[in-house]
Amino acid sequence: MQFSRTVALGAALFLALHSPLALAHSGGTDANGCHTNSKTGEYHCHTPKVGKVAKTEAKSTVRTEARSSVKITCLVNIYNCSDFSSQSQAQEAYARCMQEVGSDIHGLDRDDDGVACEELQ
Repeated sequence: MQFSRTVALGAALFLALHSPLALAHSGGTDANGCHTNSKTGEYHCHTPKVGKVAKTEAKSTVRTEARSSVKITCLVNIYNCSDFSSQSQAQEAYARCMQEVGSDIHGLDRDDDGVACEELQ
């Protein structure tokens, strides 16, 4: 009885320590296990899943474009305030999407006062 209890406890401990949750990223990641590094602005993934690499690369490209204000995509919610170098770039993206799709699709204006990413000011 003692032996089986010890084995069961050891197995449970092993599974707990080796579960994907134990190896998870400590910061906030999106559904793909990716996030934007707040210091460098780089969008990267810790464990890219097979089949999601192209999607992650596309998001990375789009986020880089947001930083350079080359193109803004208003079809899907893919930007955060941290994806912009300045409040004026975020405001430009906000205004463009309001004009193109009639909504703040990226949620850049959290308090609905018409000013995007106020924390970047």
